[in-house]
Amino acid sequence: MKPLSASEAMAKAANLCSRSEHCIADIQEKLYQWGFEGDAESIIGALQKQGFINEERYTRAYINDKYRFAKWGRIKIEQGLRQKRIPSQLYHHLMEEVIDTDEYRQILRDLLKQKRKTLKESDEYMLRTKLSRFALQRGFTYEEVLCNIDA
Repeated sequence: MKPLSASEAMAKAANLCSRSEHCIADIQEKLYQWGFEGDAESIIGALQKQGFINEERYTRAYINDKYRFAKWGRIKIEQGLRQKRIPSQLYHHLMEEVIDTDEYRQILRDLLKQKRKTLKESDEYMLRTKLSRFALQRGFTYEEVLCNIDA
């Protein structure tokens, strides 16, 4: 595979960013996958100047999508953002801003209600244990689960 030139890599990355939100880590990974051997930082800097990459906009969209559509809890969302190398000071205040507390609690209650219907457990203790484990795997905190498990 022939390595990409800087202009080809820039055009390809701009095209990718114009179709959907991407963070710096995503673009760095793509440049590596495409075989670009040049200065990735200059391409990323140019994409940021032109508005193709915006970490705050990406983080806001990521948080919104993961809690509303994937029905993830705060812990799992934070883990995903750490994997994307988003600075914690950026996502902590955005999590408070984007996540509606009432809607978040309702999502957890609905998840627990749906999961309860699928479990064939007669022992109440085992049922609560399985529900708790399920919600914890989805990224909800133990306190949130305890408050909503009987709702």
